[in-house]
Formats: sequence, C-alpha cells, structure tokens
Amino acid sequence: MIDALFRYRNYVAIGLLFASVLNAVLKFNGGWGRFFLMIVVQLLFVQAVWNYLRGARIAIGPSSLGEDADPEWRAALAIFSFTLYVIVFFLDFESGL
Repeated sequence: MIDALFRYRNYVAIGLLFASVLNAVLKFNGGWGRFFLMIVVQLLFVQAVWNYLRGARIAIGPSSLGEDADPEWRAALAIFSFTLYVIVFFLDFESGL
C-alpha cells in the first residue's frame, strides 16, 4: 500500500487537488474570500504531502525539511500535513474558521 502511494504520487496529488476544488465548490456559500482561503490552505498541505511522496523538500510556511532530513521526521511532517488537510477539508463554511 505504501509503495503504491510513492509509485502513483502524481495521481495522489491530482486526486487531492481535485478533491480540494470540488470540496470548496460544493461548500461554497457566496463568500469568495472564504472560498479562496480554503483552496489556498488545502493546497499548502497538498504540496507538502506531494513533496514528501516525491522525495523533495517539504515546506509548510516558513519552515521546511530537506531531502536529507531524518526520514521519520519527514514522514511525521507529511502525516501532520495530511491531517491538517483533512481537518480543513471537513471544516464547515457556515460556522466560520
């Protein structure tokens, strides 16, 4: 299973991107600012997961882990990024941020 994530990393990234946009469109309530904020936040975490899967530098905000960093820390950061992606994915637009 884990090998498949690395082997099909581009498809995983495209799937996450598509899910982010579809989620924002389906939950759109007329507030364009919130709509684009949700897209940008989700894309921040998608790029972190994708960079982990392709072995590149994982960057979230001002900090990052390079390609030569400890693999366990890189995996932990990728799991953290995916967890935040899921939290933002299921956040309710009506209740605010």
